Amino acid sequence: MTETKQVVFEVPDERTPGYLRRMKNLAEFQKAQKSAIDEVERFEKMCSFLADYVKEPADPEEAREALMEATKEQIDDLFALISGRKAQVPPSNGESLETTTQ
Repeated sequence: MTETKQVVFEVPDERTPGYLRRMKNLAEFQKAQKSAIDEVERFEKMCSFLADYVKEPADPEEAREALMEATKEQIDDLFALISGRKAQVPPSNGESLETTTQ
């Protein structure tokens, strides 16, 4: 059985309060990724970092499962939005990502 789950991200832009905090969190995440030796630890840290931007589903386990089903392109696009490398501004109701689980 194939089930489609939708993850809605809320990615603030540089005009949203807390910009420096978000950039600090991104820098800390990148530093932790470089120093992590274990690949599983890297994936766990990535899911934890991205979870801060998940608006829906509200349940952390459902959000994590949907993140794990994302494509590389979807994750790359999300990081580009978070880091400001992607100029596209998500709609005010959030950027959505649909993933399929079996």
